[in-house]
Amino acid sequence: MNNNIQDFTEILTNFNPFIRTALIKIPDKIKNNIQEICIRINSSIIIFTQNNSYFVGKNGEVASEDPKNLVISQSDILETMKILCNFSIYSYQNQIKEGFITLKGGHRAGFSGTAVINNNEIINISDISSINFRISREILGCSDRIFNKFGLDVGGTLIIGPPSSGKTTILRDMARKLSTSFEENKLIKVSIIDERREIAASYQGVPQRDIGFSDVLTGFPKAEGIIRAIRTLSPRIIICDEIGNNEDAEAIKKSLNSGVGIIASIHAKSPDEMANSFRIKNILSSGAIKRAILLDSTPGKIKGMFEVSK
Repeated sequence: MNNNIQDFTEILTNFNPFIRTALIKIPDKIKNNIQEICIRINSSIIIFTQNNSYFVGKNGEVASEDPKNLVISQSDILETMKILCNFSIYSYQNQIKEGFITLKGGHRAGFSGTAVINNNEIINISDISSINFRISREILGCSDRIFNKFGLDVGGTLIIGPPSSGKTTILRDMARKLSTSFEENKLIKVSIIDERREIAASYQGVPQRDIGFSDVLTGFPKAEGIIRAIRTLSPRIIICDEIGNNEDAEAIKKSLNSGVGIIASIHAKSPDEMANSFRIKNILSSGAIKRAILLDSTPGKIKGMFEVSK
């Protein structure tokens, strides 16, 4: 069984038996490329690959048009939610209010529903109407091209690309590579600020993906996590995803002043779009970013590498 099929099989354990029975019958050639599985009340199951979306029928058939012979009910959603939460939805309330749960294997289930608000703060999501499962993929060695060009001097690197281009996959592989490498006879210390629980994909405190000897701060807001790592973990490199706001910029400036390199990611389709982004200009002006790595639409594939000016 290849790794992609294994990942798909692993995520099936999170569905109720009715949905699982249909999904397990999907042809292997489709299973091998599935990135997301979406279930919605009163709708068919929809699966997404890199380039296509398909409806799923009750016998596992996939088609570009809805066969309308398998419809998800409210009870299917509720049963699946119970399985996701190990039959204790209340104990997962803190994750649910953030809109997602990280699953064993590093996969992720995101929710849509009704916000429960108290004192202008979302404290829960009720009446879950859809669940989107995102299958985590690991591509060991996908960052080799970066290290072949720059060696271990990769602090100040920004990974840019459109959604689903593999930014997190590259970050994870860079963490693995760096934290298992030596610099002046010492292992390079790497801290991961995993605010969205995607890089290390920790499940019950255990990273589900290979991140080498990296330290992981799970669920910390990036700015707070960066400062905390500098103060307590003495990293040589800090890795985080989706930077952009003013708090992130100030924290990155402090990391630069502390001699700590940053590797991070942002959504952008080109270096020009990145450079013109209002939310990233403050970070670029700090001098903490030296280069940008542009990803292709194929997950984890590098399209180009560019020097960045202030």
